[in-house]
Amino acid sequence: MKVITRLIFVRVTKNSIFVLMALVGLFAFFDLIGQSRQIGSTYSIWQAFQFTALVLPQRAYQVLPIAVLLGAIFTLAQLAQTSQFTILRVSGISPWSFCAMLMIPGILFVGMAYLIGEEIAPPAKRLQEEGKLDVSGNVFTGRDFKSGIWVRDVERDRRGMPTSVRFVNVGSLKPGEAAYNWEVYKFDTNNQLTGLMTAKQGKYSDAKGWMLEDVTEQTVPELGKDFRGQTEEKVDLKKTKDYVWGKSLDGNIFGLLMVKPENMSLQELYRYVQYLKENGQTFRSFDIAFWTKFFYPMAIFVMLVLSMPFAYMSARAGGMAVKIFFGIMIGIFYYALNNIFAFLGALESVPPMISAMIPSLFMLLCGALAMWFVEKRT
Repeated sequence: MKVITRLIFVRVTKNSIFVLMALVGLFAFFDLIGQSRQIGSTYSIWQAFQFTALVLPQRAYQVLPIAVLLGAIFTLAQLAQTSQFTILRVSGISPWSFCAMLMIPGILFVGMAYLIGEEIAPPAKRLQEEGKLDVSGNVFTGRDFKSGIWVRDVERDRRGMPTSVRFVNVGSLKPGEAAYNWEVYKFDTNNQLTGLMTAKQGKYSDAKGWMLEDVTEQTVPELGKDFRGQTEEKVDLKKTKDYVWGKSLDGNIFGLLMVKPENMSLQELYRYVQYLKENGQTFRSFDIAFWTKFFYPMAIFVMLVLSMPFAYMSARAGGMAVKIFFGIMIGIFYYALNNIFAFLGALESVPPMISAMIPSLFMLLCGALAMWFVEKRT
């Protein structure tokens, strides 16, 4: 049994890695072609190769389940064509035992998926985005708002009770360097404007927090919500060259805004979801991305289950090309199903965790039905 397990482990691993390299290489070619307009005008061919290399970990993470599926189908189809699988069945290996053998390389690839998705792909993708901004001389201005980047920040006392709410607007951002054109609107717990602060730029320090430059503070007098008359109270104006704003606002919060949710790590997504919850902001899209990313590597086990029926197909049921074609179609269908339920998860009626689990559970059910069908036929 150990010899058979080792044989399947080595073959599935080698074939899956070979398919993974082929798919990643294909995506790298298309990524490089997609930068053809910028090569020579915005950056050099060498920089284009660097940017392409930085996105490869993300591509590997995306296609890893499909690569394992195709690698397993290729391995099992070879065993079926050479009648080795027939010999294994005659020797008394049950479908459950065979499934357990396939799960061993699956554990390896699931661990690889979590490693790439958590430790390699997110920082590499961020480096690519920062590099493109750096060579083009541009700054990040936000994906969703023409007015710049908006962040809501709640100040709390020692007991955790909110004391004021600040709406921070940053006109532009250069990742790793500074945030420019600050406007901070401060409200009390009764939603009354109490102050406005502007700054030319701000840099984050691990020791002191946000260090703002050329700051203008305006303190609005408290007049009451129902006040409609005239008052002699004046707006207090104060200008400061350097101002220590502190660490109430996370130093990484602006950097996270330039990264799409699907390109974040689980730790970053969890931290950002908690931040949005604490500040009363919409967090559902990031919560969906968190659960989708959490369950995505587990799809490798599902892909291995889906590959098992191909071992029961004789050579007369179709050649290797036909089986690989069906494997590609299964992978594309799963990828599309995953995206569909990610969009459906945006609906309040579907919990994010459930919407992230359904595609894998559905494909697992399809694999079980396919195994039952081929077992019944044989």
